[in-house]
Amino acid sequence: MPVNGIKAREWQQSGSQIVTSDFNMVPGEMMVTAALTGTTGGGTQFAGIVRASSAQAGEESFGQWWQWRSALGRKGLRTLTVGIATGQDQTAQAVFSIFIF
Repeated sequence: MPVNGIKAREWQQSGSQIVTSDFNMVPGEMMVTAALTGTTGGGTQFAGIVRASSAQAGEESFGQWWQWRSALGRKGLRTLTVGIATGQDQTAQAVFSIFIF
């Protein structure tokens, strides 16, 4: 199956917080990946897929930040929430990619 499009979003955040970003899409067959591309400070930083909604699996929530998914493939994916979690005196940078089939 050929890839018909690729979209990516990259961002960086600092401090003790969880920041998310929501995407609404025309339903389609997609694969999403999340990856940390850089971190500073001690402790744990995390990037992942927080929630998704699709015709294939319905509404899905992946729990607390340490349970977020790093990849997800769904038919009929229509909404997506991705996030980054950082602690005090930490900075994290992540990239989220959407592959459209």
